[in-house]
Amino acid sequence: MATPSVNSPAVKPAYEARIWWIGCLLLLASAINYMDRQTLSNTSVRITEEFGMSQEQYGIRGAGFGCALAVGSLFFGFLADRVSLRWLYAVVLVLWSAMGFASGFVENYDQLLLCRTLLGFFEAGHWPCGIKTVRAILDSQGRAMGNGVLQSGTSIGAIVTPLIMRWMLTDDVGSWRLPFQVVGGIGIFWAVAWLIVT
Repeated sequence: MATPSVNSPAVKPAYEARIWWIGCLLLLASAINYMDRQTLSNTSVRITEEFGMSQEQYGIRGAGFGCALAVGSLFFGFLADRVSLRWLYAVVLVLWSAMGFASGFVENYDQLLLCRTLLGFFEAGHWPCGIKTVRAILDSQGRAMGNGVLQSGTSIGAIVTPLIMRWMLTDDVGSWRLPFQVVGGIGIFWAVAWLIVT
């Protein structure tokens, strides 16, 4: 039996609806990616005080994240060309969310450095996976808009993160931990939705 064309009247509406759902998930993935980064910068004063971190240690943490992001970009770019995006994207997002979540439980500087370095490595998988997804689901006339949707999630993350912080942070010194756990936990729901939609 012949498979109906994507352009056939029976298939096109469902296909287009699925494209929009995937686009929403790409936007949300970019937002989560940025939120996981911003959570630390919004709580850095509290964390620095609690762990007695020097400015040098904070800088090393940032360098660890940046180096891991660079290495991860190459690694996941290579993988995205060779394995199923459906599974790779879900795994990458769950792993970086797990590192964000784990950051809310660290007890010292070394544990924080490890979590944030691994966060950078796994977050790097977002862009190769996201860009390749846009290319796979949209034709050449729709890709610029698709990439615009993908990129706009970072701005949404930048807007939402301070609001989350304002709502969750209290006078309690340890209240900085909860935002890491909440933002990290969102990734699990994203991965489930991604696997269902794709």
